[in-house]
Amino acid sequence: MPANKTLPVLWLLSVLSTLLVSPSLFADKNSAEISAKTTAKTKVIFDTDMAIDDWSALLLLAKSPNIELLSVVANGAGETRCEPAMRNIPALLDLTQAGHVEVACGDDYPLDGYFAFPEPWRVQADTLSGVTIPDSDRPVSKDHAVEVIHKVLNNDTDKVTLLATGSLTNIAQWLTKYPQDKNKIDKLVIMGGAFDAPGNIIVPGFTDEHPNTKAEWNIYVDALAADIVFKSGLSIEVVGLDVTNEVKVTREFAQNFKKHVQTPAADFWDKVLDDNDWFIDSGEYYFWDVLAALVVIDPQYCQGELAPVNVQFDLTQKATDWTLPFPATTSDGKTRQHYDPKTFGVLSIGGDNPPAKICRKTNATKAFELFTTTMNNTL
Repeated sequence: MPANKTLPVLWLLSVLSTLLVSPSLFADKNSAEISAKTTAKTKVIFDTDMAIDDWSALLLLAKSPNIELLSVVANGAGETRCEPAMRNIPALLDLTQAGHVEVACGDDYPLDGYFAFPEPWRVQADTLSGVTIPDSDRPVSKDHAVEVIHKVLNNDTDKVTLLATGSLTNIAQWLTKYPQDKNKIDKLVIMGGAFDAPGNIIVPGFTDEHPNTKAEWNIYVDALAADIVFKSGLSIEVVGLDVTNEVKVTREFAQNFKKHVQTPAADFWDKVLDDNDWFIDSGEYYFWDVLAALVVIDPQYCQGELAPVNVQFDLTQKATDWTLPFPATTSDGKTRQHYDPKTFGVLSIGGDNPPAKICRKTNATKAFELFTTTMNNTL
């Protein structure tokens, strides 16, 4: 009879209607897991030398909804000095919605050697390129950066990503003192080095006569620290000049960014770009550290291969034209040694070190878009 055929159909329609109206009947089991996956943040310790591109990288990390910024550390071996870094980092964090972030500084000099960034660059780093922002009341740790890294790692149950965009002095000292902490690290992303791309030590108007044509500055200023890091066995991703050369900062980008400014962080960065129009016009300015930060936010911005990385450093018996007046002893009490500036910090592929991922390609268009969007995020 027709009734016998109709009832099953009506029952099926009723069930489907219930499921469509109440998806929780089949979703409840996995909803918590799905929610956790979509809201999970990457926990980050940022080791920075607080140069011009570090400021934008710091603001990007602090404003990214995908990042939980646990700590920002610096040292005096990179482009900035400790005192201004400990003033500028908290002030920049105040331009974002960042909560409590552990801030600390390390040593004033590299592990060994007598090399440093040009003094005019260091003055710019110390003064935020002359762009004034309010002082911050955020606390700054009196402990050494190495101790803060160790403390932050041991106070957290999750694995943490390290991002280093300056000299690797702090990271090398931490690895030496607390090797047991390595299992607390998810990965270390390094902005530094060059492989097939030319180095960037020679900059017109600053270091025209420098003999080193292959190294990159962050590795060059403390090559011995870099050697310790690449031997460590950490999971490492290298964002070097081979890939950062794809993200040149241009007039067109600066003009487009200006049109979108709507947050204190973006307003600060817009003023920095205005003050550095000469740098942009020189063709020497790239989003070095910003790209490294983007790789932390989204690994798709690093496309490359695994290979062991070797760090070159050759001893010499005397000072050179590039030797600076550093203390004669290192932080561990040893006699500071002289190295050949021509080869110091040159990276090459090969050797017995554990393999690192070398970033070769990125999506520059999406990188600039994500940076602009995140910096102007009002949430």
